[in-house]
Amino acid sequence: MKYFFWFIAAALVITVLAVLFVPGVDDFVEQTFQRYLGRAAS
Repeated sequence: MKYFFWFIAAALVITVLAVLFVPGVDDFVEQTFQRYLGRAAS
């Protein structure tokens, strides 16, 4: 279970760094979150 939380933390850090430094990734991340949040809301 400890590795699961480490994986989540690493994925979050990689996502933040990618959004900050790689152009175009922020749109992809936004679309992905909207897709999952849309499913969760409905």
